[in-house]
Amino acid sequence: MTLGRLLFLLGLWCLLGWGAPALAIDRPETLIIAPGSPGQPQDAALVRALTEAIEARGQRAEVAYLRHQQGQGLPGQQALALAISASRIVLLHEPALRFYRQQAQALGSRDLVAYGIFGRDQRDWLAARGIALIDLAPVLRRSLAWVMHREATLPVLWSVGEAQESRLAPYLAEAAEFAGRRLRWERLSRDPLPRSERRLASGEVRRDQGFLVAPPTPQARRQAEALRRLGWRLWCLDPAWLPEGCLGGIIADETAVAAQLLDALDGVSSQDGDGVVAAAAAAAPRLHYAERSGSGGQDVTLFGLDEAQAERQRRGGWLVAVAVGAGVLALLLLLLAGWAEVRRRQRRRLLQLDERTRLPEWPALEARMSRYLQQAYPFQLCWIGFDRLAALEASGEAEPASRLLPAMAQRLRKLVGSQAYLARLDEGAFAVMGCFPDEPQARLFMERLQRGLEDSIELGGERQWLLPRLGVAVSEGDSPRALLLAARNAADQVPDDGARRPAWFRPGDVDRPSQQAALLEEFRRGAVPPAEQLRVLVNPLYRLSSRQLAGGTFRLEWQHPRWGRMTPTTWRPLARLSQQILGLERYLISVGLRQLSQQALPPGLSWCFPLAAEHLESPMFSDWLEARCEEQGVPPGRIELCLDGLALPPGETAWRNLKRLRELGVGLSVEGEARGPELQALLRLPLSVLRLPGEMIRTLPGDQRALLLLKGIRDTAVMLGVRILVTELDDEERLSCLRGLGYQWGSGPLLGPPDSLASLLQRQGAGVSDTPPR
Repeated sequence: MTLGRLLFLLGLWCLLGWGAPALAIDRPETLIIAPGSPGQPQDAALVRALTEAIEARGQRAEVAYLRHQQGQGLPGQQALALAISASRIVLLHEPALRFYRQQAQALGSRDLVAYGIFGRDQRDWLAARGIALIDLAPVLRRSLAWVMHREATLPVLWSVGEAQESRLAPYLAEAAEFAGRRLRWERLSRDPLPRSERRLASGEVRRDQGFLVAPPTPQARRQAEALRRLGWRLWCLDPAWLPEGCLGGIIADETAVAAQLLDALDGVSSQDGDGVVAAAAAAAPRLHYAERSGSGGQDVTLFGLDEAQAERQRRGGWLVAVAVGAGVLALLLLLLAGWAEVRRRQRRRLLQLDERTRLPEWPALEARMSRYLQQAYPFQLCWIGFDRLAALEASGEAEPASRLLPAMAQRLRKLVGSQAYLARLDEGAFAVMGCFPDEPQARLFMERLQRGLEDSIELGGERQWLLPRLGVAVSEGDSPRALLLAARNAADQVPDDGARRPAWFRPGDVDRPSQQAALLEEFRRGAVPPAEQLRVLVNPLYRLSSRQLAGGTFRLEWQHPRWGRMTPTTWRPLARLSQQILGLERYLISVGLRQLSQQALPPGLSWCFPLAAEHLESPMFSDWLEARCEEQGVPPGRIELCLDGLALPPGETAWRNLKRLRELGVGLSVEGEARGPELQALLRLPLSVLRLPGEMIRTLPGDQRALLLLKGIRDTAVMLGVRILVTELDDEERLSCLRGLGYQWGSGPLLGPPDSLASLLQRQGAGVSDTPPR
């Protein structure tokens, strides 16, 4: 064994030894079984395209190379272990299919797709089991027809043996392009050249035309190189031959084939074993070396090299081995040289210290604040920003800014001392966490901090004015992120001109994006609002003709301790993003049904609950709702669910839930912000109520197009037996216009504000109108 090969194997062993534990952590979702080994170029482009396409879909992919005759690749037991852990398998060529058939009993049922299978018995086996096949035979026939275009004789087909010839010959014999023309086969045996040269000396076959159908194994590549040196012009089917001097041909497009394979797998998964997948589909082709013309090269992608580049000489193999060995040695030396630096940085990361300022970073500060909040221990958080540093970073002067950071950190250490906790934040900012017992003492500390930071810093012989701005927030049960946002927002209120003083946080100063960011952080921490902060109200629904109560829509308002009253339009989208909406809405339904059971409800009233579409993905939701109605004694026919965010068409589980709810008598409607979702859902879902948003009546009564549209919606709803509810009514003229159009139910500020259920029923029983005076 040469020194270069020894070094190469040493580097490969190190990389595999370090990478193996990481690969064993997660099981692959899709396994690609290919012949050969990782060092061979056969199907390398296709395997790479498959892996990238699978990872782009958010899934994991693994590649198992079967053992080659020279001992390379994965042993059969290792490949079997990978296959058992994968739910989807891609089989490349006959060796992979033979391996799967041998292990079929151990593997059981899997989603399968095959590629490049030529053997008749293998294809019959696939077809009998409904396994999809991406067929390479049409590409082979098309490529060979394109190569022989306007040629008097056929090129010689170079294979690896009789078995391959017997598999490929039937497909070529069936092609109309080769009818009446005899194909000539030659084999790339261990020493084929002398005997083949004597057989071809008769002149029956052109010496300079050959077509490689053999797989590009190392031995076949050496023999093809010898042929090329003798003057042969070689074309190929496998793109792995292209770097070896192959002139090209019509070959399979690896990107398109990868998409075909994954689409076929998705088709298998979607059928759940109840159907049969198409037996074979032609692989997508592309053309390499397009100087020839002819019908074979039409409708394929042009790419590749010119003939001079394709015929370049290969470099010596031993030079490549030496270069790889030297690269592995260099990599090992670099790893050893950087080991001490990595250990040093790891120690700093354990302490959560910033590299440049040697101060704790946000994770350490967040953990400290969380401990104080959990113990209800009061503290003050001060956010410190510097306008000078922000101006330097905005102008692209990174070097002065990086030199200022350590100087500012040193200044802050002297000012803060042991009175508070100092931390480094992003964007050149700092944070100071103090635990002062009363507010006057905290204000004195912040004022002293402001005066100390206003002094200039000398850097490189120049005086640098920092221009600090300080914002302070007091802990009141919020999350660490919410406190930081509050302190930063307070700092933004510091005026740019005049004397600067620390700004203390006031809830009214927080802009809506900062408020939403703080609420989202609370939801993502899993913080659910306690029951004492939640209030259940009812938005009343009236008959437009008599303004009599016809029901209402329950809503949940959140009285936040810091942000005040939060309406559903504020907190519901954030709760959905953080996946907290299901628990909150089930709480609303439970409380609403309990309130309905405690009241003497007049007949004919309908009560609606908002519902996120995620509830319908649970197969037990309809059973849960039925159980709650029975428990509280409320008939399901008296309630309605207003669905929000339902996709059209709904999934199978959602559709079953919808049908079950309608069987129980529960009303269904769809919530949306424009006319599109409601009108589509009217025709595609089992709705009982059509809710028209206020946007559709904004232009009434003067807009004739809106009048015609509303008349058409009314007629369609009457024909389908669906009740129409107009929401967001806020104008008396629009109300009169809707009455004239025959609309009977509505809600909105004009008819009455949200109120508790008991108060709403009490006013209705007393005959008090909720309509504000005009």
